[in-house]
Amino acid sequence: MGAKYTYDESGVTFFYFALTVLSLVVAPATFYLFAGKKGTDMKAKAKTPKLRSRKAKPKSNVPKVKLGLILLGWALIFVLSYKVKTTEIKDTEKWDPYQILGIDVGESKEGITKSFRRMSLKWHPDKVSQDMKEKAGEMMAELNRAHKALTDPVARENYEKYGNPDGMQTQSMGIALPKILVEAHTSPFVLLLYGLVFGFVMPFYVGRWWYNSTRYQKDGILNPTMGTFFKNIREHISQRNLIELITAASEFSEDDLKYRESEEEALKELSVKVQRVSRRYALELFNRSKKFAGNDAWKANVLLHAHFFRVQIDDADLADQQQQMVMTALMLVHRGLLQISTAHMWFNCTLLLMNVSQMLVQGVYSHDAPLIQLPGITWENQPKIFAEKKLYSVSQLLRMPAAEQRKALDVLSDKQFEDAMQYAKYIPRIEIPRVMLTVVGDKVITKESFVTLIVKVKIASSQSKIVPREKNAPVLDIESIADEDTAAIEEFVSRQSKSVVKQASPEAYCPYFAGRKESQWWLIFSNYQSGKMVVPPILISDLATERVITLQFQSPPQCRTYRFQLAVKSDSYIGCDILQDIDMTVVERSNLPPEPPVDDDISEPEADSIAAQMAQMRGQQAGPRRGDNDSSDEE
Repeated sequence: MGAKYTYDESGVTFFYFALTVLSLVVAPATFYLFAGKKGTDMKAKAKTPKLRSRKAKPKSNVPKVKLGLILLGWALIFVLSYKVKTTEIKDTEKWDPYQILGIDVGESKEGITKSFRRMSLKWHPDKVSQDMKEKAGEMMAELNRAHKALTDPVARENYEKYGNPDGMQTQSMGIALPKILVEAHTSPFVLLLYGLVFGFVMPFYVGRWWYNSTRYQKDGILNPTMGTFFKNIREHISQRNLIELITAASEFSEDDLKYRESEEEALKELSVKVQRVSRRYALELFNRSKKFAGNDAWKANVLLHAHFFRVQIDDADLADQQQQMVMTALMLVHRGLLQISTAHMWFNCTLLLMNVSQMLVQGVYSHDAPLIQLPGITWENQPKIFAEKKLYSVSQLLRMPAAEQRKALDVLSDKQFEDAMQYAKYIPRIEIPRVMLTVVGDKVITKESFVTLIVKVKIASSQSKIVPREKNAPVLDIESIADEDTAAIEEFVSRQSKSVVKQASPEAYCPYFAGRKESQWWLIFSNYQSGKMVVPPILISDLATERVITLQFQSPPQCRTYRFQLAVKSDSYIGCDILQDIDMTVVERSNLPPEPPVDDDISEPEADSIAAQMAQMRGQQAGPRRGDNDSSDEE
């Protein structure tokens, strides 16, 4: 017998099919829609005032259409779920001859015949009324079939094998599709839909995904850009060459940022302004790069230096492209160049890249006075303030009395002075109140041991409170622990590895950076002699008040005094960094106190045991048998 396929006429099984397919599409689409809205912190709305901004792009209707389709999909899912829950599915009843005859399974042949006769008398057409004759005929047919299935040997064998006295029947299989989909008048439309989905839509999205996955790195940087970075970055590279290397990125050759001939005159005019400011204030010559001489790289170089020197751009399109380039350059520094530099453990190159990050965020050039970060302080009045008042940094300004502060910034109006002082208090002042190098459990550092560096970093200007996640646990202060108190240090390191401090990272004050930027810090630990980092830098992304950082490294194999450099650098502010020298003395292991003896109560194996025989094979002597004298003194 063959199989018989039936389509879903009532829509019962089709509801399950449609619900499954719709859920597989709508659920991932919802996740990607809302997960994609997070983006980066630079694209979020900034809360600090901005002197530079990007043009508001016309809102696209595509997100609204996507949201509408997803809401429609969820509505259909709820409707189908309700249908699945409320629709009653009729199960096919299994044909049972025992139930028809009203007997128990295993009844004897005499009992089967007796019940058959009794039921035949009841349902014989001549014994019922006229209106019951049709039903009686059906019942008699079933009674005869049931009696035959239980009394005839062949019919009974068929029933036991196939569930039917007539033998194997055609197997009916349902398809969870309505019959209308396979009817002749609808087949062209169904084929057209299949061709559209599987011949166009699916290949298009799969191809676009494959193209983007092969074009970009996992961090969102173009593959040609990373290739350029790998080939040209060096350990001892200058800051100027680093900036030129950034401008060679392929991101600046994309359609929205690439060079256009219509921008030639505006870029030349802007380049002249940048050259003038660079010679006057930075004492450097700004020229077109000889190594990366393409028009796209030249345009990016001009716009980035105009950002560093805060040169006003009259062209609105170029000004908007400049801010986009600044954000792109910051992303390239953090996700691209810093990744390469830290992988090679280059200390000086890493510091220069972090300086470039500060320059991009604040719109300043290298070695600028930190005071220029305040509103109202410009390239024109900052040299006058320094020459007359000897005022250089923000922290120096805050240490002055109020009257002296106003005299020092007399070039500003009263409103400008109020704004400057307000944001001067907002700029963090970093401190390192405690640094400790220790081998946990030991009072000295021996060669090739695992050394733990404990650093407490504190923002002196912060008024926030630390919220420990671990409840009912005493918080040990590393500042109050002596270097010789090994037990307290071990307890502190153990608690530090388990507890997590919950802090919100503050937004950086950066008026010349169009996007939102959260204030983050880098902790760098390097070897003074080799100029290499000992461990990869640690990014502190949630420093609001204070943090204790612990890291481990292996001590050198030679016994002498080593000098290390500990640097804490901001990725957003200039003049807030700290560079501190740390000495570490490595001694021989013989300087450690002797370990206490271990009490070994394991008895010698008996002479006739397997352990004793193995000991004898190794040339050892087995202990006496159990019951023998333990010593000759007792003999």
